[in-house]
Amino acid sequence: MSPRTREQNEAIRKQRKQEILQAAIRVYVDKGYLASEMGDIADQAGLAHGLVYYYFMNKKALFRELYEYMMEESRQFTKTYFEQEGSTFELFRNYAQIVCERVLENPVSQRFYMRISLDVHHLYTPGEVSPFEWIKNFMHPMTLAIEKGIEQGTIQQGDASLMAVQFWGSVSQGMSYLDQVQQELTAQGIPAAAQREQLKKVLDQVVASSVSLFKPQ
Repeated sequence: MSPRTREQNEAIRKQRKQEILQAAIRVYVDKGYLASEMGDIADQAGLAHGLVYYYFMNKKALFRELYEYMMEESRQFTKTYFEQEGSTFELFRNYAQIVCERVLENPVSQRFYMRISLDVHHLYTPGEVSPFEWIKNFMHPMTLAIEKGIEQGTIQQGDASLMAVQFWGSVSQGMSYLDQVQQELTAQGIPAAAQREQLKKVLDQVVASSVSLFKPQ
């Protein structure tokens, strides 16, 4: 067997790191940061404990990379999404629909985002990162899209930055509520088809509520 190429080794390295990071999300959502152990993450990923330390020096280093990866993925998705052309109102309606559907398809990621803000102080020293700056950068594409919609007269007049905050606040609360409802329905043993029907009604209400502030008076 011929030795692997540099490109093959790099692909394997990236795959292993992804496996570890995805396992870390699941462990974290279940246990929180302080109770999560590197051994738990290795077991979740189905890897030798020493291999996890090969890629990450310690738990803090692992979770710092996980935090930055997840936050950047979310920011980049939102930036790319709002660079699309089209009706501003429809862009926001479809965005709310997409992110809410993601919660139902992959609730673990949503639970990570919900919890991680409480643990950032374990990962960084004061002033090393600014969650406020991240939120501002994250919502900047929304603000620009709202300003464009106001200029076009397709959404009502208002403070674009405030409207972006109000929109995201409504969507965030709706995502959390959807996750809670889904967990409750599963715990009650509700059949999958009946769950989907109930969750669709909730999702539709979340989307309608989130974009209601954009409708022209």
